[in-house]
Amino acid sequence: AGEALGRAVAQLYITRARTDRAGSAAGNATIWQQFETDAINRNETPWISLESPRRPPMLPLFGKVRGFFIDSTTMINLRPAPPPSVHSAQFKTELAEVLHFSKNATREQIRIAHFWADGVGTYTPPGHWNAIAAEAFVPKRFSEIRWARNMALLNIAMFEGAINCWDTKYTYFNPRPSQIDPAIKSVTGVPNFPAYTSGHSTFSAAAATVLTYLLPEQANNWNAMAKEASLSRLYGAIHYRSDCEVGLQCGNRVGSFAVARGRADGAN
Repeated sequence: AGEALGRAVAQLYITRARTDRAGSAAGNATIWQQFETDAINRNETPWISLESPRRPPMLPLFGKVRGFFIDSTTMINLRPAPPPSVHSAQFKTELAEVLHFSKNATREQIRIAHFWADGVGTYTPPGHWNAIAAEAFVPKRFSEIRWARNMALLNIAMFEGAINCWDTKYTYFNPRPSQIDPAIKSVTGVPNFPAYTSGHSTFSAAAATVLTYLLPEQANNWNAMAKEASLSRLYGAIHYRSDCEVGLQCGNRVGSFAVARGRADGAN
């Protein structure tokens, strides 16, 4: 009976996944070109792939995927304001800061950049936060039911953080620092998608928000880790400061929906 119930519940999620639009998130060449055209029409510099040969952008339509706690209309309303224009004084200041870290990062800053890199072939930022959460949960001796709920809230928050972040990235199609200034060399490589906002920052803040709800006595630790993960992308010369700071804000907002769901689910 238990196996049958488990399979039945799993089938509900499989059926949902088949219609959540993730399967079409890669888009096509016409869509990719439209992002570039839209940026040019806004008098901005569009993002381009820095790989050789150039590759298609990663999952440009992931921002249209259906979430669990946040509907599509609300997700659009959570989209942040545009990044600083490439023609603005703020942009030039932020670009100079990235160049500074590219040339002058301290040994500790480089260590932080590598610690949070979580690139392709690793457990990536969501997996990193799962490992962090698991290490914190074990001493609490949670039941299997609590574990399942905790991990569901954590991972749905990061999943919806991804939707928010990817919606933002492809709405604004903002160039990476090293695209604007080739003198900028990143510590860990440059991801093949636009800069604003930082995915690491969004994932980390969403995770920290949920973990603060689940283990409030460690709130300062979660927030410090999220901030360090965010800054790691500036230290690594991968993101501008505004990518990181706004990404943290977005992650906090998205994570709050998971917290609200947790507070209303009757488990406490």
